[in-house]
Amino acid sequence: MPSFIDTHCHIDTILEKDKDFAFEQMEPVPEAIIHVACDPEDFNWGKEFLAKKEINGVKLYGVFGVHPLVAEKFSDGIELHIEQAIEQTKGLAVGEIGLDYHYKGYSADLQKKVFLKQLEIGLKAGLPFVFHLREAENDAFEIMRQIDGENIKAHIHCYTGTTEFAQKILSLKGNYFFGFTGAVTFDKTANIREAATAIPLNKILLETDAPYLAPVPFRGKTCTPAMIPKIAQVLANIKNISIDELFKACRENTREMYGI
Repeated sequence: MPSFIDTHCHIDTILEKDKDFAFEQMEPVPEAIIHVACDPEDFNWGKEFLAKKEINGVKLYGVFGVHPLVAEKFSDGIELHIEQAIEQTKGLAVGEIGLDYHYKGYSADLQKKVFLKQLEIGLKAGLPFVFHLREAENDAFEIMRQIDGENIKAHIHCYTGTTEFAQKILSLKGNYFFGFTGAVTFDKTANIREAATAIPLNKILLETDAPYLAPVPFRGKTCTPAMIPKIAQVLANIKNISIDELFKACRENTREMYGI
């Protein structure tokens, strides 16, 4: 099987949900994974995990940021912790950061404020971003438009937005990639497959968001990076290409986005 990278997963949360999960026993074995630490309470675990650099031949990379649904945890001290964690682990990006208006009871104003503060971290350090954008297309696009430029790189994680929103993003000057998870394999997500059809192959990334969103036929189970091939096969079918071609293209896209 061609090599593949899971560009977005949460290994600590996999271990919390599935006590039987053994990183060393994943099959097939990813070339690498990008672990996402997006709650300040998980930063120290992420630093310790990434210090191993490699487990069973799987290379370990990471990103750090504050998820919009825990925006209230952001502070000057946490901003410094993000910067230090990225420096200590040679972190690849600031993320996952953004806006999530799906759930009620969260302040949109606070989310936007924290989103902008974390964009400043990445802009200052010259780092790419990992964006979590859910049901917030207008506000998200306005913020993205403000920071847009030829030097901007961002991974729109777990893309579930409209085809129209994807096309608006692609009209910007920056280099924007769209991550697809197991959600693209679900029966009731034709909208995601429609968006994947319209997004160019050279803008697609493979990710699981593990332990969430296990692809068909693993629905209901804990998702792991080893499930990437199921996602890849659906995307290959959408693009009407072989799975080997899909893997090759996504591997190049990962190199372009993250430098790995």
